[in-house]
Amino acid sequence: MELTARINQFRVASRELFNQYFRVEGPWGSEEAWALEERHAEVEYLLFEKLVLEPAGLPYVRYGELNPRVRVELIDGQFAPIMLNRDVDSGYWDHPVKEVLRDASLGFMCFFDFDSLGYRDHRYVRVQVLEWPSQPDLAGKHALLETQYVRYVEV
Repeated sequence: MELTARINQFRVASRELFNQYFRVEGPWGSEEAWALEERHAEVEYLLFEKLVLEPAGLPYVRYGELNPRVRVELIDGQFAPIMLNRDVDSGYWDHPVKEVLRDASLGFMCFFDFDSLGYRDHRYVRVQVLEWPSQPDLAGKHALLETQYVRYVEV
């Protein structure tokens, strides 16, 4: 089942909710900013459940965790830019492989912005590499892809 429209609807709702109601000016060093970010995360879990999981009839998986029923696929072409985690989930996106091929199986986790307290765009989708026949040593790693290159499908 195609999930792109539902997930993109959630993407826009989540980022606008944060930018309009949970973001503060000059957030760095502000305890209030971190408290609001945590409150937004709680709302975001429920928003994902109500806008994506329930309408699609998918079982509950907490937003941000690997969802085994949602795959991220390339829209066009045989490859797209990717930022792979140096380790598995270290926060460093500097692995030397810079392109993902169509043969990779990618599991959906969440949307990602490098600045978690600034304006959010959700430009990137965070995935876990489930399988990649041409790069088997990369299985299990977390990665970032720009949302413009992907679509979302239920498996």
